[in-house]
Amino acid sequence: MVHTTQSAAVSPVQREKRVQNRSGLRSPGWFGRWPLIGMMMVLLGGGLFGVLALAVQTHNPQFLQADTQIVNNLHTLALHSLPIIVSMAIFGSYAGEEIIVVIGVLLVLYFLYKRYWTEMWMVLIAWGGEGGIWLLLSNYFNRPRPVFATPVWHQMTAPSFPSGHVFAAVLCYGLLAYLIVPKMSTRFWKGVVVAIALLIILYVGFARLFVGDHYPSDILAGYGLGIAWGGLVYTSVEAISRRIRRRKDTQSGASVYER
Repeated sequence: MVHTTQSAAVSPVQREKRVQNRSGLRSPGWFGRWPLIGMMMVLLGGGLFGVLALAVQTHNPQFLQADTQIVNNLHTLALHSLPIIVSMAIFGSYAGEEIIVVIGVLLVLYFLYKRYWTEMWMVLIAWGGEGGIWLLLSNYFNRPRPVFATPVWHQMTAPSFPSGHVFAAVLCYGLLAYLIVPKMSTRFWKGVVVAIALLIILYVGFARLFVGDHYPSDILAGYGLGIAWGGLVYTSVEAISRRIRRRKDTQSGASVYER
């Protein structure tokens, strides 16, 4: 017998609206609906990283001179800054590593509990991939860290290019803003969330420069990688999830009408 009730079949658009209206921290699905956004992020971020990587690899003299001059000027400023300012810069390093790890663990546990598989995979692939990409690239370029007679904080020995802290900060705080903005009721608060996320990301980058752990090009390369990898991962995961939901909706609708 054929059933003609309209409530049997649910379109993908209606399903996505229902998902967004549920309580909980969920992805709005914008990357999946408009993959061009993710493609532009990959191109822009990848292009920025490519230009910087070429300059570092070829030891461009003008580029290296500007890089060194900026980091030296910031180091002099840091040595003459108040202790509280230096402490805030040091905290920025934790905001770009340890705090991000904690946020990642909490998000994964939350998504597991809620059974939000799309969001869970976004975190796992983005965070896990970031560590592997940074390890591969930093060892490939093997750029030494800035060295000072009087360090502001400590002297790191790991390769400098690109900045892993900044790379991770873009992925983490960018994703948080992406998840939280749709929950805001007004444009004002949406703008506040975006502004806070951007400020934290910029703060982490400047903090890494201020304490003398990176050159400016390391920081910019981290931003480029974060934008490119985030665009690729978040778009791919959402696009795949969207396709799976459509397939399930099609199969569900077909099974109802074939009764």
